[in-house]
Amino acid sequence: MKRLITLLFTLFLTLTLSGQAVEFTVDGPSVVTVGEVFRVEFSLNEKADSFTPPTFEGFTVLAGPSTSTYSQRSIINGQITSSTTYGYTYVLQCSEAGIHTIGPAEAEAGKQTVRTRPFSIEAVADQQSPATPQGGGSPQQGSPQQGSPQGSQGVVADGDVVLRLVVDRTEVWKGEPVRAAIKLYTRQSLSAVEGAKYPSFNGFWTQELNADNYQWQRENYNNRVYDARILREWLIFPQQSGALEVERTEMTAIVQIVTRSRSQSLFDDFFGGGPSVQEIPISLVAPAVKINVKELPAGAPADFAGAVGSFDMAVTLPTEEMVANSAVDYVVRISGEGNLPLVQAPKLSLPTSFEQYNIKTTESLNATQGGISGYRQFEYPVIARAEGEFDLPAITFSYFDPKEAAYKTLSSEARTYTVLPDNSYAGGTSRGLVSGVNKEDIKFLGQDIRFIKIGNGHLRKVTNINMSVFTYLAVVLLIVVAAVLTYVYLRRYLREMRNNALMKGKRANKVALQRFRAAERYMTEGDQRGFYEEMLRGMWGYVSDRFNIPVANLTKENIREELDKQGVEQADIEQYMTVISECEYAQYAPAASGKMREIYAAGVEIVSKFESVIHR
Repeated sequence: MKRLITLLFTLFLTLTLSGQAVEFTVDGPSVVTVGEVFRVEFSLNEKADSFTPPTFEGFTVLAGPSTSTYSQRSIINGQITSSTTYGYTYVLQCSEAGIHTIGPAEAEAGKQTVRTRPFSIEAVADQQSPATPQGGGSPQQGSPQQGSPQGSQGVVADGDVVLRLVVDRTEVWKGEPVRAAIKLYTRQSLSAVEGAKYPSFNGFWTQELNADNYQWQRENYNNRVYDARILREWLIFPQQSGALEVERTEMTAIVQIVTRSRSQSLFDDFFGGGPSVQEIPISLVAPAVKINVKELPAGAPADFAGAVGSFDMAVTLPTEEMVANSAVDYVVRISGEGNLPLVQAPKLSLPTSFEQYNIKTTESLNATQGGISGYRQFEYPVIARAEGEFDLPAITFSYFDPKEAAYKTLSSEARTYTVLPDNSYAGGTSRGLVSGVNKEDIKFLGQDIRFIKIGNGHLRKVTNINMSVFTYLAVVLLIVVAAVLTYVYLRRYLREMRNNALMKGKRANKVALQRFRAAERYMTEGDQRGFYEEMLRGMWGYVSDRFNIPVANLTKENIREELDKQGVEQADIEQYMTVISECEYAQYAPAASGKMREIYAAGVEIVSKFESVIHR
């Protein structure tokens, strides 16, 4: 039985591995020093029938190939996976500076002939570089392993640890991203990095990138070989033109130095008197970097709002026929790559009979080294309040393309919309509201010319008037003063009558009370829809008239800011916002609107409080 199970298990592994493709890779250091001894390893995921080594021009082969086998087996959710890696390792040395290429190696495995890619290694003539052998790959994160002559003597040489602020470019357009990274170079073993003070990026909008996946890699900097790693990385978007400076970075690196005791006795080493590790703190400073930010060219389109990059626009328009008092959505999606988080919603031009509510914004952004890509979507809730035909212009979005150094404009189609009457009310009559139109009260004269009275008028003759000179002068002076006061009052009255904003502010409370009375009538009749519409008109209209806020800018944020300027308490402001929100919610969800009387009382109370606080 055990033999049968073993046979089935072996057969299963054979079938699993037989479907795998043969992979043949090469790994080694990308940068070495002249005279340094290092290893290069060729790896196969299947046993090779034959192996043909590459050409090692420019290198001296000290040893190899030495073969190795590494097996790994795991069980995840009952699934058994197994892998075996076969390695061929060479020990090499380079005696000349420059870039040298190891040719492709060839192997036959699984009835396939596979080859590695050519592998280039840069040799640097660095006399102070360590001479210890280096294996394929990079040191582990957080512990760059390099010995050096200076380290063995307990001394850290100048330039053994370097901190740099690296940017991918120093001249960009305003709003164009720059990749900035804090990079640490070391030729010693480090135990920690502490006390970091990173730039504040004044004049830039920043988006930090994930730097956790960066590993230590060997690099050539100033003709010296270092272990290098990116500590932190950002995308920075300049928000103003001119010469901007990214501030310097400061931190402290703790260097581990291996020191030997003066005694070279074997017994001293055995009883703890051997080499010891000394930690030395080193203050590092990455100098500031200047970036020249070019101002965007003149002649920007009227709707340009600072978008820089490469974008596309997709617009979803409502149907060409809609019913009055019904809600529709305009959806605009801006996608592409650039300063997407700073892209503003395109302006939607609507007739005065269309009411637009707060724009809903959704986004999906992906920040990478190349920039920020994804999309931002804007939804415009709109309600048509009057029937008829209306022409709506195209929605446009303009941006600056830094690659072509030119402005580009994206546009949707213009449409004509037909708004049908709303017959959902009793009697089949519709009630429309045209936002932004102020109607004066119409006065009718019952009789413009009165009939001439005939007959005895009972008139009497007055012979003389008994009045002294003083009384006469006082009466004349009183008449003159009254005339002057009347003239001043009439001038002020006419000036105020011509000031529509002032008159609207004075009549705001009166108009709001009229709408509240209409809401009260609907509440008595049990008409929930009419009640909440009148309450919203009263609440929104009062603030619009009182503070002279255009309908297009009538948002909760603007109202909150204006009420705060007028000295209204925060509790009253929150009560006002609560009444508005409950009315809007009940308007779209009538089944949840069973507290009309409470909302009515709260609305009247809060408007009365505003009138007692606000003085004009």
